[in-house]
Amino acid sequence: MMALFCISHEVPVLSGFLIRFLFLLLGLIPWSLPAADLAMPDDIPATVQPVSEPPLTDDELLRARRAFDQHDQTTLESIAARAQGQLSDYPRYWALEERLIRGNAYLVPEMQAFFNDYPNSPLTPLLRAHWLSQLGQNQNWKTFEAQFHPVDAHQPALQCYHWQALFADAQTDFFDAAVAYWRSDASWPDSCDPVFRQLVAAHRLRADDLWRALRHALSRNQLRKARYINSFFPPFQGLNEDDLNLATGRPRQFLDDASPTDTHSTRAQRELMLYATLRLAAHDPQAAATWWTDASAHLGPEDQAWGWQQIALQGALNLNPQSLEWFQQVTPQPTDAEWLIWKTRVALRQQDWATVLDTLAHLPVTLAQKPVWQYWKARALEGEYRSAEALALLERVSQSPSYYGLLALEERGQELRLSPPPAQPDPEIQKETRTLLERPLRLYRLGLLPEAQREWNQIEPALTPLQHLAAAQQAFQLGWYDRSIHSADRTDLPKDITLLFPYPYQSQIQASASQYHLSEAWILAVIRQESRFFSVARSRTGAQGLMQLMPATARWAARRSGLKNYHAEEVDQPDTNILLGTYYLNHLAQLLGNPILATMGYNAGPLRAQIWVSAGIGDPRAFLENIPFDETRDYVQQVLYNQIVYEQRLHTVPSHRLHALLDELGAVR
Repeated sequence: MMALFCISHEVPVLSGFLIRFLFLLLGLIPWSLPAADLAMPDDIPATVQPVSEPPLTDDELLRARRAFDQHDQTTLESIAARAQGQLSDYPRYWALEERLIRGNAYLVPEMQAFFNDYPNSPLTPLLRAHWLSQLGQNQNWKTFEAQFHPVDAHQPALQCYHWQALFADAQTDFFDAAVAYWRSDASWPDSCDPVFRQLVAAHRLRADDLWRALRHALSRNQLRKARYINSFFPPFQGLNEDDLNLATGRPRQFLDDASPTDTHSTRAQRELMLYATLRLAAHDPQAAATWWTDASAHLGPEDQAWGWQQIALQGALNLNPQSLEWFQQVTPQPTDAEWLIWKTRVALRQQDWATVLDTLAHLPVTLAQKPVWQYWKARALEGEYRSAEALALLERVSQSPSYYGLLALEERGQELRLSPPPAQPDPEIQKETRTLLERPLRLYRLGLLPEAQREWNQIEPALTPLQHLAAAQQAFQLGWYDRSIHSADRTDLPKDITLLFPYPYQSQIQASASQYHLSEAWILAVIRQESRFFSVARSRTGAQGLMQLMPATARWAARRSGLKNYHAEEVDQPDTNILLGTYYLNHLAQLLGNPILATMGYNAGPLRAQIWVSAGIGDPRAFLENIPFDETRDYVQQVLYNQIVYEQRLHTVPSHRLHALLDELGAVR
């Protein structure tokens, strides 16, 4: 060793070579390293700096999304491992989701790292819920309970897994809460089944609980749920499946063939008869009422009232003029809000103002204060010659920016006046808001629309009124109209009509309106209600694009309108969607004879609109309030309101009053 030191001082080049050679022989450095990497330890800096990955690029984010869609775990894990900076939670989330999809729930360190790194990400609760669900399915109760938090209990599936875990640990303190959940009007996820069966075995769910839930499910035609509840009964004590099928499909035959039923009949016999009566009333309420008048005489008061309650409700949904008589048969009057509302609607059509006032008085306060029922209470008060009270209510309702607010405004002798746009937020507010919305705006620009909307929805509740306005303006500038409408509506500042009722795709709408002789305001009103101008909108039922066309309707309209070489993917193109949607709207207007009926048919289908009209229109306001489908009723009323606002915004001459449009509907024969 001393000689080496001597050599190193005298022949430095040779000593460096010899030392490297010895290191190579000992295997301490690889043979293949380039010369630049063969530096001696003395040449290494004193402190080694860690390599920092650059921020996640747009291209990497999109590649990660494609990898997730294609279940390309290798690419996904590679991008996730080096993801840094803004939106880096997305590749890591997709990578962990892919593992969960493949059935790997044993990810405690990886999950904890994600939750610690991204505590405020909107992806964190999604990932937690999926992971906990997987742990519950695998009955990994130790890990599940270690990760389960009280906030997770608002998700019924996770709450039931938690109850399963408690029972596995021989705990039963949760039984009361689980029984209360059974008795609630809720849907039951699969994870609740073991819990409910434990309750039955422990005699905490009794026969009355089962029958009450079964009757409730059958009254709402929830056959799958009813069959599930029926499975809890011991053999031969529940409903006979063959009888249930007959009562469902051929209720008249079931009732004709059934043995007379009275208070001594079994509970199963009585429930099947009640259900068959309901099924008959859904198609022929008059026949059901006639049959029930005789058949119910031998039943107890509770069953009698229940039968009339269902017949009355079905009669109302069928717009049967005798429905009010059937409602009056129900004593004592139920407290069920849906039943009270339909009794009110039937009374409106018959202008039975005393019944309207009486029924509205029994509504829950939160419902009774809604503009719709405040308006109809005012009409009933006027019908009972209590004009001063009616005017005071109309004044209150007229402040609501809604269909009923507009009705009240016009009935007070006033017209809609659009407010001037509010003052613009100062540059500092705009800058703050832009910073807050960086993530959703970047996702939107990249076309990751569901992710962008989720991010927006998480941020928005914390915005101030001025920030809401600034957010709406920034979304509007990007063409993200559904978010601009949403945010502009959330601020309590004076409303900006340009943001709330935008007019994009102007040339396409004008061309289609001119071609089919339709009102631009009407087309805009429909698009705003259908999609809020979100060109690639998708509904749960498969409707697509700005005007939410079903694929079959789009193909039909393309063929009938002479559109050449139409392909299904074109329905998302604004010009094609507007062309086909306005063609169909024009077809419905000609078929049904009135734009309001065309709007109704656009949402519910033309055949239903024709059936509803066949019952008679009468007072068009009461007719629209009695549309049997909640969605269609709200849809038609909102489109009418939108149309009046757009006419004002576009300075349409002449501009309609809402009552004038309704009078045209009332003239339809």
